[in-house]
Amino acid sequence: AHHGHAGLSVAAKAEAVRRLFQAAEADLLPPLLDFLASHSRVRLIGSPRPMERAPTVAFSVDGIPSAEVARALARVEIGVGQGDFYAHRLIRALGYDPDDGVVRASFVHYTSGEDVERLIGALKEVLE
Repeated sequence: AHHGHAGLSVAAKAEAVRRLFQAAEADLLPPLLDFLASHSRVRLIGSPRPMERAPTVAFSVDGIPSAEVARALARVEIGVGQGDFYAHRLIRALGYDPDDGVVRASFVHYTSGEDVERLIGALKEVLE
């Protein structure tokens, strides 16, 4: 009811909330996707278009192991994943070392624009 979905069935309410989550997550992706696309050393995995992807951004940085990128972000209290994420063959087929993999930042409905700006700021430091 809070989001204007009073009177709907439980299934319809759940679908409406999923659409709200998707829209919120998609609104957060463009600044990060644009930032990553603007750097020649960064390789984005997947579509650069927010509505064509899950709210998960996987990437690598040429010349810096993914584990090192993840550690640098962790030092400023930004949690990202690093590895092959159980996609060993895909990581290898994309030309990555399966022992290092890629960096993965995941967005959820409670991720804020400020969180995204902090991530971008920290990545700028890593890329310098």
